[in-house]
Amino acid sequence: MTKLLKYTYVFISIFFLSNSVQVETDYKDILVSKSIVWALTNQGTIKLFDGTNGNQIKKEIFADNDIILITQDKSENVIIANKRKQIKRFDQVKNIWVTIGNYDIEPSSILVSSKGACFAITEYGIQDLATKKIYFNNRSLNHQIHYKDKWEKPYCSYIDKNDIIWLGFGYGEWGGNLIVFQTTQNKFLDLSLDSFDIALFPIKSFCEDSNSLYISAGLHHMMMTSGIIVKIDDLKATTLFNSESHWLVKEKRDTIIEGEYIGPSTFNPYTNSIYFYSQNGIFLGDKSKGLSKIENWTKIINPKLSWTYGQPDAVGSPMNVLKLCIIDRERFVFLSQNNGIGFYDGQKLTMR
Repeated sequence: MTKLLKYTYVFISIFFLSNSVQVETDYKDILVSKSIVWALTNQGTIKLFDGTNGNQIKKEIFADNDIILITQDKSENVIIANKRKQIKRFDQVKNIWVTIGNYDIEPSSILVSSKGACFAITEYGIQDLATKKIYFNNRSLNHQIHYKDKWEKPYCSYIDKNDIIWLGFGYGEWGGNLIVFQTTQNKFLDLSLDSFDIALFPIKSFCEDSNSLYISAGLHHMMMTSGIIVKIDDLKATTLFNSESHWLVKEKRDTIIEGEYIGPSTFNPYTNSIYFYSQNGIFLGDKSKGLSKIENWTKIINPKLSWTYGQPDAVGSPMNVLKLCIIDRERFVFLSQNNGIGFYDGQKLTMR
């Protein structure tokens, strides 16, 4: 590595290293249901927060204390899975948990179709919990990644309005991967990536509007940071926004310009806008405008969050915001890796 490259690496890494810590948040996952934020703790319990102000709600919901994951159906009913292999749905009218199924293999997530069918995402495939049949696909869109009889844990999962399951994988410097499964026909679907080079981008999240699905992906490796927002229509990908580190030659001096290290994204139906988080903050993009340049995105806030350093598959920092959820037109909430839950009310940010 030349002296210039060494200095450049130090320059780009200082943003991440200066706030580097080796701790984790108390929370494992969050979701929003009817303006209430449900937070799953690392201890397997649930805490509730008021989505309007971020204050904790002292409501007793009689939840289990051995919960491994939390999710919701299309009607925003909250669903949990516990260590006793039970899957339960919260009945908000009766204020009780109703057992709706059981799983065989511990899942990384549970996805619920528009008809109420539950699917467990496991390393051995997608299990239909009604029939107990497991569906597995060893095909890979990333030429660097090969599957034999199981997958690694997906980084993210999603079921869209057409009851199609999307699994996103992250392999650090070896990029990402996507697996797409149609639950109504129990078959895996082929995806056309076009110019989206999945071998460069670990997948971070999925979201959708009334017409399209969106994928966010990002990487921090060595001196390079990059991110991308991809739009999917009819199983065909087009790039909405792409940001990569690049060299800038100015006044006989080479400088590297960092790309947006994109993490989770989400769609706000109240404003018809896409949101994403990067190391530079949370951005909003109006879909009615061209979003191919960062100048066309509006930075809402830049939360001061800690970073950890070191990944098993890349020399850099893992993404420090894990999830981003919309509450209403102005409000949103995010789950950080190290600093808890962030509530933004349209004017100020409160961390819990």
